[in-house]
Amino acid sequence: TECPSLRGRPNAQEMHSSMVASLNEFVRDRVHLTVRCMLLREAELGEEYSVFYHSYSASCLLYELQTVLASLCVGYAWNGAPVVRLNQQHFVGRDSLSSLLELHAERRSDHHEGFRKVAISTVVSLFASGGYGHSLLMRHFLRGWFGGHDLGDMTLLLEDILRVCGVSEPEPLRALVSDLLEVGDKWGLEMGRYRDRDRRRARESSVVPGHILQVFVHNSVLDSVAYGALPLGKLAPQGSPISAWLSRQCPLDGQARLLMHP
Repeated sequence: TECPSLRGRPNAQEMHSSMVASLNEFVRDRVHLTVRCMLLREAELGEEYSVFYHSYSASCLLYELQTVLASLCVGYAWNGAPVVRLNQQHFVGRDSLSSLLELHAERRSDHHEGFRKVAISTVVSLFASGGYGHSLLMRHFLRGWFGGHDLGDMTLLLEDILRVCGVSEPEPLRALVSDLLEVGDKWGLEMGRYRDRDRRRARESSVVPGHILQVFVHNSVLDSVAYGALPLGKLAPQGSPISAWLSRQCPLDGQARLLMHP
């Protein structure tokens, strides 16, 4: 099966080589292996699924916490992919693509707080420019996509999801959140957006800031959960239905927004 990200991209190897040229041998080998695995997965699933790539940095601790909570509370697989949205309350009245576009229209931006609570930003190919004139993932593969200066205190997001899962008493909540922040620091995650609670943390530079989630959406539901987008989440010309928008592209390029109902 043809690999969607490589379709119409004879310079893909050159783009990848440019990304890894300055890396040390160990990191370069790991990047080679990771990209190879993702492309092989595309080739395996490409007939029935459409693939998207979500680059992130500061959200890593939140995603990992939500994955553990999903495992404990609803039986999600321990070795499953990161759970990027978990609080179902955020989806009340916002569980359709039309409602997502209405949220975007309120501020003409995907930085809208309600929009962020239910959707993620993606690009439609490993080598897509995303409208920025360069391969977005090749530039942000190791450091992750910066979510914006308006993210605020992301510790609040940890507290919110723990309250939903039953940790409501102030003292245990603060202690648990402080422990989580130390875990993020210990493993070198990007923690600059998380403010301290009970304990003052030693601020260390992140050693693993960048993360990429490869998302496969079955073609039977694709048009109901995704739309083709421009930067800041604006609906791309003819970006919905996204299946038709993608089928007209060679090579695949641009961004998409995905409704991520848990």
